[in-house]
Amino acid sequence: MVPKLPLCLARSAAVACLISLIPQSSEAAAAKKHAAPTPAPASLVSAGLDPMEENYRQATALLYGQTEDGGLRMLCTATAFERKGKVYHFVTAAHCVSSDDTLHDRVDVEKTNWYITFDEPERKNFFPAKVVGVGFQHRGDDFSVFEVTLDDVIPVIGLAEHDPVLGEDVSNFASPLGLGKQLFRGHISMEALDRPIIDGDINWKGATLLQMSSGPGSSGSSIVSRHQKGIVAFLVGVIAVSNSPNIVSIPVSKFKKFWTEVQAGTYKWYKQDDAAAAAGTSKSKVDKLWKRIHVDGIIYTIGNDELDESSQP
Repeated sequence: MVPKLPLCLARSAAVACLISLIPQSSEAAAAKKHAAPTPAPASLVSAGLDPMEENYRQATALLYGQTEDGGLRMLCTATAFERKGKVYHFVTAAHCVSSDDTLHDRVDVEKTNWYITFDEPERKNFFPAKVVGVGFQHRGDDFSVFEVTLDDVIPVIGLAEHDPVLGEDVSNFASPLGLGKQLFRGHISMEALDRPIIDGDINWKGATLLQMSSGPGSSGSSIVSRHQKGIVAFLVGVIAVSNSPNIVSIPVSKFKKFWTEVQAGTYKWYKQDDAAAAAGTSKSKVDKLWKRIHVDGIIYTIGNDELDESSQP
């Protein structure tokens, strides 16, 4: 029986079609067998992400503070949420950049140079970031906003219309331990915490709780609703006892109020200081900020006097 040959549909394909009929030598077959694997098509590289999450990944950056010796410390995660031309606004947590001056009821922003990077695999570009708004943490306003000028166009993740609701599926891109942008998924386990979780700079009354993985360096990252396709909250810390952590976030409505007042110049707890970023601060101060976030952690521990300190997270 004569083997059925494939049909060449176009003259330009005839040569390729004929070549495909020529038997390969054993050497050619062996070479083909041991050839480097073909890279996955671009369409499959992010097959596990929906379009919103892919945009979210590109809008996520790592925040660094500079020390006087030129060194950089990765502190928190930030998200681009607004754009006007080449100017972008990134949001992260206030505790990443400041502490509260309770004597004067003012935000005390660390005087250093700030940078963001998108931490791309093949290039590590750092872009200067200017502080334009920081919240007073004792009020529960654990937010800060940076202004960054970029030549490249990146996606922004807008603010959702509504606060998160119980059971809502959410996504989070963050860089715990500075290991790079990681994707976390979870759900809202409580819309508004009705407990007096207040200690020092921490004021989490009315906060939103999540069931989701997290870690030091995730602070300030956005919680994005997979239904609303926008930011519904901002991750700020953990409530823990033993090995039972609850991830804490501040709902977007509180941020909207803060940001509206900052833009209007009516947020009395923050005053912009353009000289604050004139030079890198002392290494010890940036290291202290880093230690607070990455070593001590922003953690409210629930326990009693009988709990051994070694059992605390």
